[in-house]
Amino acid sequence: MAGEQAVRSRMGPWGITVLGLVTAGVLALLGLLAFGMARQGTGRTQVAINTVGQAAAVQPRPAADFQLGLFSGELLRLSDLRGKTIVLNFWASWCPPCRAEAPELQKVHQTYQGREVVVLGIDLWDSEQSAQAFIRDFGLTYPNGPNLKGDIAIEYGVMGIPETFIINTEGQLVRRWIGPLTAAQLTALIEEVR
Repeated sequence: MAGEQAVRSRMGPWGITVLGLVTAGVLALLGLLAFGMARQGTGRTQVAINTVGQAAAVQPRPAADFQLGLFSGELLRLSDLRGKTIVLNFWASWCPPCRAEAPELQKVHQTYQGREVVVLGIDLWDSEQSAQAFIRDFGLTYPNGPNLKGDIAIEYGVMGIPETFIINTEGQLVRRWIGPLTAAQLTALIEEVR
């Protein structure tokens, strides 16, 4: 009790107010993140590693636009890809299923290169060094960029990684795959919407 009073007297009323506001702000951001992750209706508020691949129901809707700084140094805006089928994959270097599916995504990228299909990777909760090593280790040549704040993942309702979304040529989000997928599974999803 005496220690608490000593801290309060050293901080003064403004210091205590600022500390309270900062604490409230951090709690509000954490609450917003939890809400965003839980809004898909599953009640899960923790991000998971998705180990089993499966198609998930998705209500077709306009894909939320975003801007992403790529590891290559370029800036990509999703809406600039309108007219192409987009494979949007959320991953992290420390995620074992992401490591298993990376070569599969690269195969699909190579198969569809120049055919109006774009594979785009969004790295979450990773260091740049680890992400760059992942890209190098798997020889990934499709565009990848970090989403350190996780706002794109929240907007798309990502509950775990890996997760993959298919956006059609009109900019509509039309397919969702939770967990790792194979080149054959991804090719089937692409062909369904083309």
